[in-house]
Amino acid sequence: MGWWRTGSGGVIGDAPANILEETESGFGTPDEVPAEMLSRIRREYQEAFSRDPTRQELVELIEFCFGTKGG
Repeated sequence: MGWWRTGSGGVIGDAPANILEETESGFGTPDEVPAEMLSRIRREYQEAFSRDPTRQELVELIEFCFGTKGG
């Protein structure tokens, strides 16, 4: 499992990506991520960094997983 910095300075990682990729349909924005998945992603950030992911990190995570520009 790894974490890496994005161009904006945010951090995304394998564990949150794996959570998002459990869906076959994908998501376009952080607002479309189901609450249960978002809770699990937040838990990963809390364990690694003692904070929740920023909205920008969620956008970049969605873009990484599904190749879309979130908003």
